[in-house]
Amino acid sequence: MAELRRLLVESQRFEAITASDHLLSLKQDEVHYLRRVLRLRNGQAVAVVDGVGHFWEAHLQAGDFLKLDTSPSSPCLQQPRHRQQLALAVVIPKRGFEEVLRMSCELGVNRIQPLRSDRCTPQAEDRPLRWKVILREAVEQSEQLWQPELLPIAEASSLWKSAPVHAVFALATTRRQGLIDLQLLMEGLTPEINQVTVAIGPEGGWSPIEECAAEAAGWVPVALGDSILRTCTAAVAAAQTMVSSRRISLARDQSRSD
Repeated sequence: MAELRRLLVESQRFEAITASDHLLSLKQDEVHYLRRVLRLRNGQAVAVVDGVGHFWEAHLQAGDFLKLDTSPSSPCLQQPRHRQQLALAVVIPKRGFEEVLRMSCELGVNRIQPLRSDRCTPQAEDRPLRWKVILREAVEQSEQLWQPELLPIAEASSLWKSAPVHAVFALATTRRQGLIDLQLLMEGLTPEINQVTVAIGPEGGWSPIEECAAEAAGWVPVALGDSILRTCTAAVAAAQTMVSSRRISLARDQSRSD
């Protein structure tokens, strides 16, 4: 049986659903997507997710509604939040940031922080509404139950603060001797570490002032391999490394508990 097509609905909208009818009112763009893009008809099934770990099966109804098969308080599937939260902070490049968002979401990053820095591209655009659409589509396409948190754009200097207990902050950089590889850093994390943030700089690299301020605040300078990567490539490589290491760590912890 084919997997149902998914629709991401904001979690607060489930509060308006009554226990008696289980009807979810659809927005016009959702109606267009279900009826015009997917060409669904009344009575056909759709998977509904809220982006915070819950999944329902529903059926399209006349009058632009979905009827949940179970009550909002009893989803068909629940997925707990990952114990180890992975965050990616990226200086916005001139082109390609939407792909960074899409691929980071598909890989399983939990939080994304767009940045401006001393050497950022002046033409880089702040498009939060468009970026939210990209993330929503990525959640639906990749069949995830959790939507990454997209933070407002910030200055990189606002990040350089001491890492809280049980957290690790890593600054991706290049052309320096003695850098630890991000993969090795992740493999060496102890079980109590519940937050990892990796910051990716602009095409021209971090400024000396930024690197000094970050390290003074406890950020660990790391390498992403031997090559000099573009911002977009570096961001996706960092996301892949973090997520892969988390999977390995979870599997290891599970085997120990068994």
